[in-house]
Amino acid sequence: SASQDGYQLGGTEEIDGIPAQVEISGTPTTDPTFRLSSTIAVAELANLGFDASAFLSGSVRFVAQPMADGTLGMAVDLTDAALDIADLGISKPVGTAGTASATLLQEGELTQLSAIDLAFGTVRAQGALTYHASDGLVSARFSQLALSEGDSAQLELTPINGGYAAQVRGTQLDLKPILKRLFSLDEGTGGVQTSDTDQTIALDVKLERALGFYATTAFNLDLALRLSEGNVSQASVAGQFSGGNAISVTTNPAPGGRTMSVAFNEAGTILRFLGVYSQLAGGSGNLVLTTGQDQAAEAGRLVMRDFAIVDEANVAQVLGNHSDSRTAIAQQNRLDFSVAEVDFLRRSDRVEVTNGLVAGATVGGTMRGFIYTATRQYDLTGTYVPLFGINSVFQKIPLLGPLLGGRDGEGLLGVTFAVQGSLDRPEFKINPLSVLAPGVFRELFEFRAKELPQAE
Repeated sequence: SASQDGYQLGGTEEIDGIPAQVEISGTPTTDPTFRLSSTIAVAELANLGFDASAFLSGSVRFVAQPMADGTLGMAVDLTDAALDIADLGISKPVGTAGTASATLLQEGELTQLSAIDLAFGTVRAQGALTYHASDGLVSARFSQLALSEGDSAQLELTPINGGYAAQVRGTQLDLKPILKRLFSLDEGTGGVQTSDTDQTIALDVKLERALGFYATTAFNLDLALRLSEGNVSQASVAGQFSGGNAISVTTNPAPGGRTMSVAFNEAGTILRFLGVYSQLAGGSGNLVLTTGQDQAAEAGRLVMRDFAIVDEANVAQVLGNHSDSRTAIAQQNRLDFSVAEVDFLRRSDRVEVTNGLVAGATVGGTMRGFIYTATRQYDLTGTYVPLFGINSVFQKIPLLGPLLGGRDGEGLLGVTFAVQGSLDRPEFKINPLSVLAPGVFRELFEFRAKELPQAE
């Protein structure tokens, strides 16, 4: 209804043909208190020129106020909406309280949002972005970004060919949500799977403190990473952990391809930081990945020394990367190893372990087979060797060594095993008869990995 006092409207109306609960008060042309309030389904916003379905679902209630300069001040209640900004690892389920405010300027298909203030839980983002209705994000700059309590960082997003570039600077940022996105991590089980995004992502990160899983912290993190279709095409990483531990990653051109080298002196801390595996203690060594002219295959070699596997039945997680962690680890059951060497080939749909060896004073073994990343299946076989130090002596005896010791690392006494089935629930099989067959004769009792046809 209209009168000299302005507009007073309520009930179910239509905005550009979209049903919505609308309330209007004030006079649009003369009254600075004019407000438009509405509850609207997110899916219908596209018909108003702003498609937020890529990161928002459910419904929102907003209050809008036209400004004299042609912009629109917006305040939004996100309680009944689900928010998922996957590339930043930011998400909010329906029912969790949240608010957002911004100043909106609409020019054709271009939407400019300034003075953005998004808040829910421990997440806070303040900044500005420009969004094109057809082409997507044009630019985004956040002067304040916090994912957890105590965070203080700045973020700039810029579209690049086939994806976007992200620059992060700050004193502290919780990287767990981003790591979970990039590696599809499951914090509860330590499961890891490379992100299946087909975008190109270029990260440029410099942080005084970066927070990881299991209460670990990386200091003075300097990271430059480029992901193309889920594969790391370029990487440069430098960072320190407490206790003098560090990691260094570099990529260099090689004939017809490239080589990526990773050097570390505490693999256990790095794996806990990434949330991949929490039961490894110690471990110094290096990982080299080489891509040649055959871009479809990547050859890798991992060498790691002086590490232990902590009893997984009793250790749910390790309490960070400080001196007390080592004390906690030492009090648990553990298996110590002197060296591990793994040669593998990585393709788009699988990892082929061509030769795997672990050796310790009390236990050792070998492993071969396939990990099918596309279908998330194991097909690995090997030999478990107890009392490895004693058994390996037989390999050094002339004539008897090749017969009784078998292949390198398989010793006199050993049990053949297989790991098959899904990555989430693998099935472990052993052949107890193999312990009766020394050395080379154990092959008669081995399981066999059967390679599946490769993906096109």
